[in-house]
Amino acid sequence: MQTIYVRDEETRFAGLCDECLMTEASLYAPKCDPNVAGTLRRYVDIGFRTCARGHRILVKRVRVMEPA
Repeated sequence: MQTIYVRDEETRFAGLCDECLMTEASLYAPKCDPNVAGTLRRYVDIGFRTCARGHRILVKRVRVMEPA
């Protein structure tokens, strides 16, 4: 499963669906826009997004540790 990582202070994310980029267009599966974007609330650590073709993408918040 593809993962998009979001930094601690960010609420918006954007990326490209890897599956859509690797899939070739055919009669029954035309080429789709691989762009995926959305929001993740500041206190939510994990979310899911689905691209236009239906591939599931995990959105995970990364907590940045401050130096001691």
